[in-house]
Amino acid sequence: MILVGIIGFLVVVTLGCIFFPEIFYDRWIWKYYWGPVVADALGKEVVYHGVEAREGYTIVSEVTYGIIAILSLYYIYRLLKRLRISIDWSFCKSLIPLFIFGSVARVLEDVGCFRIPLSYWFISPLIYVQIAVYFLLILLTGWIIENRNKTMPLFLYGISLSISYLIFWILFGDLARCALHPMIFILMTAMILTILYFRKKVTLLDFLFSSSLIPLLSSLISFVSISSGSDLRLDVFSVCFGIAFLVTSVFFLLGRFGARIDFFRNPLNLSMIFAHALDGFTSYVTIYDPFGMGIPIYGEKHPVSLFFMDVSSGILYPIVKIFLIVLIIYIFEISEREKEYGDMVNLLRIAVFILGFSPGLRDLLRVTISV
Repeated sequence: MILVGIIGFLVVVTLGCIFFPEIFYDRWIWKYYWGPVVADALGKEVVYHGVEAREGYTIVSEVTYGIIAILSLYYIYRLLKRLRISIDWSFCKSLIPLFIFGSVARVLEDVGCFRIPLSYWFISPLIYVQIAVYFLLILLTGWIIENRNKTMPLFLYGISLSISYLIFWILFGDLARCALHPMIFILMTAMILTILYFRKKVTLLDFLFSSSLIPLLSSLISFVSISSGSDLRLDVFSVCFGIAFLVTSVFFLLGRFGARIDFFRNPLNLSMIFAHALDGFTSYVTIYDPFGMGIPIYGEKHPVSLFFMDVSSGILYPIVKIFLIVLIIYIFEISEREKEYGDMVNLLRIAVFILGFSPGLRDLLRVTISV
């Protein structure tokens, strides 16, 4: 029923863009969704048919992306349950390299590594689509390897990935000035998959982690080469990362010595706290520079976040974020008492972790290399 509704909605929007483009495309799609992506890629305000669009988010776009995220989580949950895959901390750990890749790739776009139109794919929300596609690819391949046969799927996966990257290089190489050379990519892929092949048993989690390393290492090599001549702000990195680590440690100790709040020892709960502490305090430190470190002027794109920034000279924002995460954790703990919802709650925990970790790490890496 949900799928039918989504298809019907897309049909209506498509017909509206064809027959009433000024209303459906110019004043809606362009203004709230596509225009901000173009503005972000160009680094300035853009105008189409008299309609202005600025980089960043609006209430309309955030609500829309929130609905899409909820629907996506629902269908991912159904897929994971159908494949009988446990959703827990181990599952989350195996995908952390993929989450880090998203942040690093976003910073590469910030420094001008990609040119239009390729740069669009490394700007939110399209970068989330890119990562989701790769996640589904490695998830299904890993499930086949674990449950059927590891030799042929591993071989086909390695060949397909190498050929895909080679095609990308041929078609879009001139649009990605820091992209890894195909030979380096192929050798790195072959090495990682060969190490994986010689394990006695290749599990789904092994494959997810190893496959996530491929895009991460590729992006990190490019990131190091791009940032080699930058003025590295390791002081800012240490302060922001240190505060997030300190906040997380406090909650871990509370969970360790408080019997009624021992759920704070749950790694997924701690990961949520760390991710949003990192995001909140990185935004606060980089925008307001409370320690007088001479940080370049940054701004906030999210309207709700901007509100809390404005009403409290910034400090209220990370405090409110942490308070909300603690509240969410408590709600999740209550929901998890119904054992049939355990996997769904864990998937929501991972989603909340990503929503804080990805933008937080991106902002931290940007200021670290003075972008």
